[in-house]
Amino acid sequence: MNFAAFICFLLALALIVFLRLIEMDEAMEWYYKYTDTLSNFEQWIQTHGANWRSVLIILGNFVLKAVIPWFPISCICVVSGALFPAYTAIAINVVGLALLFTIKFFWGKRFGGGNAEKILRKYDRASKFIDQSKLGSAIVLFFLRLVPCVPINSVSQLYGTTGISYWKYLLVSLVGFSYKLFSYTIIGRNVYDPLSAKFLLPFVFLFLFSGFVLLGLNGVIGLTGYLSSKHKD
Repeated sequence: MNFAAFICFLLALALIVFLRLIEMDEAMEWYYKYTDTLSNFEQWIQTHGANWRSVLIILGNFVLKAVIPWFPISCICVVSGALFPAYTAIAINVVGLALLFTIKFFWGKRFGGGNAEKILRKYDRASKFIDQSKLGSAIVLFFLRLVPCVPINSVSQLYGTTGISYWKYLLVSLVGFSYKLFSYTIIGRNVYDPLSAKFLLPFVFLFLFSGFVLLGLNGVIGLTGYLSSKHKD
């Protein structure tokens, strides 16, 4: 986790440096040639693509993601942001995520956690952390939603077996995932200007926040393991 956090910080720093470099006139000269094309493309997409059919397709992709491996959640949220104004795209993505979380939760309730718990228990320190912090608690769920790269479907299915209240599970899941949802949506909203600060800063925020979350979680797991060993002694 420390190495993953280091990579996140490094990527954030690289983007910050890149933002400074593209302010140079020489670096931006070639980019302005494509500004009109990108602007025209944005207008065409928002004129012909932003309709109820698009909303249903986006929500359908969230549902499909709950059943089979499909586009990453980030891609679906970005597409939504590219098609609709930010407030509309955020609302669509929240509804889509709620559908995804709900389907996998009740899937786990009906069919069990599958291999999710086995995967989480592959690592000794993580296993001790899960045992001692009670997997079904809202706090653990919140941190699992914060941590980058933790499989959304696996966690959702696993929590369907824990006895946690559905509404508590759904609310905590949405709040924990919110920083990613907002970032992906803002990235999509500014995808037509890929060298702008509005497009790149959400990436910086994602990398920085993810790095701190990984460091924090690694510290909590390490502390849990240490306290467990001291208790046994």
